[in-house]
Formats: sequence, structure tokens, C-alpha cells
Amino acid sequence: MSYDYSTGRVQVVPFTGSFTLKSEDIGKLFRCDDTANVTVTVPPDLHSGFSAGFLQYSTGTVTLVAANNASNKSGKTALSSQYQGGSILVTKRSGGDFGVIVTNEFVVGGDFA
Repeated sequence: MSYDYSTGRVQVVPFTGSFTLKSEDIGKLFRCDDTANVTVTVPPDLHSGFSAGFLQYSTGTVTLVAANNASNKSGKTALSSQYQGGSILVTKRSGGDFGVIVTNEFVVGGDFA
């Protein structure tokens, strides 16, 4: 039996400071090593099925913020305790063709409150 360990693994991305998700972040696990509070912005142009994970590895708070034309349907936004984790899933995307404004809807789960 053989295994291919080079594909199919989650990429753990340590970070500090606030940032905006990009479509190439799909499937990543973001590990927050910041002692200060950080904001992760969810833009409207992420496609349906986009997912990413978050782990608060330090003592700050990770807060997800919906950009204009993005909508957090779960209402959960923050990981506020060390070692809490959760994920985001974009469930619906519309627009983007022929000048129609791009919008998306997403849900957040896990320890996000």
C-alpha cells in the first residue's frame, strides 16, 4: 500500500495582524499567533464551496467581518479564547457577470460565537 503525503494535506498558515481572505486561501487552516485582536475580512468574490479554518493559538481575538456585499448568515463572528477553532463556508455566490455586483453568503461554525 502506498500513500501520497504531498497532496491532500491541510496547509497550516501562521499569521499575525489583520488580513482579507483571497480565493487562493481555500482549504487553508489559519493559526493566529497574535496576542492582539485581529480582523479577518470576508470579501464578496469568494466562490460557493470556499472553506477555511481558523485556530486562535495565542491570547488575542480573531473576528470575522463581512465586507460590503458579503453576508454572514450564522451571525457568529469571534474566536476569543486560546485554542478555540472554527471554520467558514461560503454557501452561495451570485452576480459577477456582465457588470452585476458580486455577492456571497457564508456561515461560520465551531467555537465562533
